[in-house]
Formats: sequence, structure tokens, C-alpha cells
Amino acid sequence: MRIDILTVLPSLLESPFADSILKRAIEKGHVEVHVHNIRDYSESKHKQVDDYQYGGGAGMVLMAEPIAKCIDKLQTERKYDEIIYMTPDGKTLDQRDVNGFSLLKNLLIICGHYKGIDQRIRDEYVTREISIGDYVLSGGELAAAVLCDAIIRLIPGVLSDETSALTDSFQDDLLAPPVYTRPEEWRGRRVPDILLGGNHRDIENWRMDEALRRTRERRPDLLDEN
Repeated sequence: MRIDILTVLPSLLESPFADSILKRAIEKGHVEVHVHNIRDYSESKHKQVDDYQYGGGAGMVLMAEPIAKCIDKLQTERKYDEIIYMTPDGKTLDQRDVNGFSLLKNLLIICGHYKGIDQRIRDEYVTREISIGDYVLSGGELAAAVLCDAIIRLIPGVLSDETSALTDSFQDDLLAPPVYTRPEEWRGRRVPDILLGGNHRDIENWRMDEALRRTRERRPDLLDEN
């Protein structure tokens, strides 16, 4: 998989890909991540990429032309399965979206900033608009990093135990059950006896029951029990 990310602040995206699972995924060739500075495509002497919005109002808007020039150049080199714009008014990201994205070959992600991007870029290029939650960040860079992390960990070979991703919260519309590790007792709290007994069928049944209990308590909206 290849992921191209367009941003006005590329330095914000250095750290997320420089450690842990994402770093190893890149080093092993499971994914390519390329960050493009939109300012490099500005024809302005001062590399301006934003301007005041028509109609007045507070906040600047990213201009259409620098973003379009960057996208046009990249599209001459490859075809993108999706062009994603990270925006608070997009569809809230869920695990089904992530699963689908992980099966694609080429993704292009646009990070908004200030008040966002000129609507004409959204109309002309964007195929998916994604939000990571009902709140507003200073820009789309952190949201893009969240999306990339969620996608990349699902690519075959990225996780040392690929079954781990299949038991994550939301994969089966349930929250994950509680997990425990050594020691068996910590500050008077014991690991549930059933997890120590070695009966795998009983353990799986307990995990399913706990997943259902936790989902009912914390995210009943995930359950369709009508």
C-alpha cells in the first residue's frame, strides 16, 4: 500500500511514523507513506497557500490551486483508490471504513487547516470525507495520523500476531473484553479463575459474555437487540 498525505505542516507528521508498529511497517516495505508540503506548490513569492474567505468571517481558507497542483502531479504517477479529506463534517470513522481502506492500494489524504480548504477542491477531487470524532482540531494532520495508524496495523504482515487485529474492539461490533497479565494477584485483585483454568472453550465463552456486557454498558448503540 502507498499513502500520500498533503499538508501545510509536514513536521506534525514526522513523529507518528517514526516509532513502533508504523515505523516497522514502513521499514519492512508493507506500506509507503509520503508527506507532501502544499507550500511547495504555491506560485506566491512567500509560498502563501491561504487567503480570506469570500463573504467575510473569521479564519483563513486553504486555496484551491496549490492543492490541485499537488494532486494533479501525483495523479500523473498513479491512480488513487480514494482521495480522502479529513474534516469535522465528514463521516465519523469506524472499523468498517478502516477495514475497507486497508484492502486498497493507493490512498491520498488531504489535511485541512485553519477554516478548511476551498470547497471546489472537495467537489473536484475528494471521494471520501472522514471525521475522527465530533470535535475540532487545529488541523487535519493528527486526524490523518489516526487514520493511517488504524489502516496500517491491518495490513498483512504488519502485526507479529495477525489474529490480534481480528479481536480488537469494533471488529465484530462489540467492545473488547477485559485482558490481564502477570501476576495472578495484584493489590488484592485477582485474575478471573476461568482464565487460569486452560479450558479454551470456556475462556472464549467468558470473553464473549464480557464483550457483550461491556458493550451494553458502554456502547449500547453498537447492539441491535430490537
